Amino acid sequence: MAQLKKNVEVFDLDVVNNKGYRYTTRPALSSVLANKRMTEATLDMIDHEVSTIVDIGAGDGTYANDIRLRRSDIKITGFDAAAKAVEMAVSRYPECDWVVGDIADTSTFPKKRFDLGIIRGVLHHLHNPKLAIANSAILSDTLIILEPNGSNPILKLIEKASVYHRKHEETSFTANVLTGWCREGGYEVERIEYIGFVPFFFPAVLAKLIYFFQPCLEKIYPLKRYLGAQIVLLCKKTR
Repeated sequence: MAQLKKNVEVFDLDVVNNKGYRYTTRPALSSVLANKRMTEATLDMIDHEVSTIVDIGAGDGTYANDIRLRRSDIKITGFDAAAKAVEMAVSRYPECDWVVGDIADTSTFPKKRFDLGIIRGVLHHLHNPKLAIANSAILSDTLIILEPNGSNPILKLIEKASVYHRKHEETSFTANVLTGWCREGGYEVERIEYIGFVPFFFPAVLAKLIYFFQPCLEKIYPLKRYLGAQIVLLCKKTR
């Protein structure tokens, strides 16, 4: 597994210790609220004509299943380099298809194309995120990318200070960087959204307060552009 060979064991260990990932199986309130907003944004970008989705870097399957519960008309296939996570997904969500595969190794990909690909919270773990976007074109002409931290300086500080974030080799990218990688990979960004103000692993009292004001904050462009917690892009293949 070339793409994640350094940190795939960390993710497998998470699954073993937590019976799933920490932010899905035993999530803090802040993680619940942040994930809820990301799922809402994803659903909002899925066209009603989409019938097949590939979840690239699907982890323990939680996010793919969230989509399935809201869009039961869509057949979802998920793949991930962490074999333990895929085992968990197979046992929990048999309604979806699951494959152990590495976004850097196209020989491990599901052997078909899909109406839509989703890369949710994956790129910031990878050693070559630009390659991941380019390889996604093999699977689908349409791609939704969701990435945390964005341009928010506080979240970027947490990213550098947190033991958990460092252990999982997390980084983050601005919207301009993500857009550039998409274009290099043959995608054009048709839509970009800056969403959410609740960081993962944040104190519950503060998370509740931020979440209460979040709908209003998201209406103020400078705030969401530079202080938003997540970036969401809808991309279409151009070549």
